[in-house]
Amino acid sequence: MPAPVLVALSYLVGLGIVYPFLPFQALSLGATPLQVSLLLVTDTTVILLLAPVLGRLSDQFGRRRVIFLALATTPLAYLLLAYADSLLVLFAARACAGVSNAAIPVIQALVADGTSDKGRVHGMAHVNSAYGLAFIIGPLIGTVLLGTQGDDYRSAAFGAAGFALLAILLTATLSRGSRRPSIQPLRFVVLPPRSILAAPLCLAPIAIMAVLSFAYASMDSTLGLWSSRVLAWNARDVSLAFTLAGLAAVFSLWVLIPMLCGRYGEVRVTAGASMAMGLGMALFVIWPSHGVIAVALMLLGAGIAMCLSCLQALLSKAAPATLQGAVMGFNHAVLSLARILGPVWGGFALGNLGVGWPYLAASLLSFAALGMVIWAYRPLPRAVEG
Repeated sequence: MPAPVLVALSYLVGLGIVYPFLPFQALSLGATPLQVSLLLVTDTTVILLLAPVLGRLSDQFGRRRVIFLALATTPLAYLLLAYADSLLVLFAARACAGVSNAAIPVIQALVADGTSDKGRVHGMAHVNSAYGLAFIIGPLIGTVLLGTQGDDYRSAAFGAAGFALLAILLTATLSRGSRRPSIQPLRFVVLPPRSILAAPLCLAPIAIMAVLSFAYASMDSTLGLWSSRVLAWNARDVSLAFTLAGLAAVFSLWVLIPMLCGRYGEVRVTAGASMAMGLGMALFVIWPSHGVIAVALMLLGAGIAMCLSCLQALLSKAAPATLQGAVMGFNHAVLSLARILGPVWGGFALGNLGVGWPYLAASLLSFAALGMVIWAYRPLPRAVEG
């Protein structure tokens, strides 16, 4: 496994340990449901603000240095989590975690630095597979660390801190990545030039990823409530459902991406995966049964993983080499915004319009993304895919 992927995996396993118990720890400190929701998006909000900054810094000063500095905040985040005795400390811990999470687009830029155009999608798939593996391994470790009563939050936080320290140590194995010389290195523009962002081959993948991430987040955040109402699932059933989606994502990234992208190219694979997501979301509305929803979750897990990997590869090919970090950071910020707005819409739609509305809207958005892929890439498929 490439060194950048090992760094990402080590860090994300720690996140996979703490994320499932965060709502319960917040409730034990007297949080309201609204405060729990705000807690879960605190780190995403920090990522939204910092990802473009860290990406641009990595263009100026090198990838490895920025990754190390960002990940260095993670042990502090988990120590705050371990000793949190108030909601304020819990929110501070999540804000620190957001700083470290903003290192992920820098890792993506580092992978882009070290891969050819032909191998770019495989590199992005490996980074994204770290998410799937981490959210299979992390919750399993967390189940043990939380103890028999399931409330030993301190031990679980210490376990996550151990993986964070491992990720920091592993940064020593990373290459420096590209560095753009600058006469005045402290004066730089955080966002990429408007001419770059407005270029169709940069704008299109960012927009398509945002639409698909919004759709997936609206499903992801409402699955528990929807399944309890429609299928009478409990927390264990929902955990198994997410595990199934994670396994499908890892399989698609390790098996389907190498097999399909080499034969059909990133654009066609993205189109097929977008269609799979549209069909998966539609199954929630037209055929809500246990077995069918299991199939739907596999389609969605594989679909979003393949779409993001292919579109990230297409975006990194279109971006100039000296702005890889800035472009990937900006993209990560846009996706963070989509992952904040998606749950807001999903919760509103399920509570006020009906249980099927989040999934109907997500299905339509997925098919709209398919149309965007066809419209954006059909004229120049050879130029885009090299």
